[in-house]
Amino acid sequence: MKNKQKKPQPTYSDSFKLGVVRRVVNGELTKEQARVEFGIGGNSSILEWMKKYGYCRDSFTQSAMATSDDKTGPEELKKKVRQLEKQLQTERIRSEFYRTMIDVAERELGISIQKKSDTNPSD
Repeated sequence: MKNKQKKPQPTYSDSFKLGVVRRVVNGELTKEQARVEFGIGGNSSILEWMKKYGYCRDSFTQSAMATSDDKTGPEELKKKVRQLEKQLQTERIRSEFYRTMIDVAERELGISIQKKSDTNPSD
């Protein structure tokens, strides 16, 4: 049986970890993008860091809303509001796109896709 040599796991400073976590929480990067960009080895390393620094409510749920700290200034809050407004606008456009797509499909295919509000619920 061959002895496999394990690669030494790199150690990251707390400031590095916190910087990565903040970029993920602020929406600048996804966890996977951050992992690739910074060469972080483990698939769950960043999630563990988020838990360690209090950016997750529990082990199953990430919470971007739990990221506010007492030192958040007005400029950061304004930036966050602009970011959330942009996300809201994107979701409104996506919703309108889907509604239009369903309407066109119903008209072109001659079938009912949307459930009418006056129908009885199925058993």
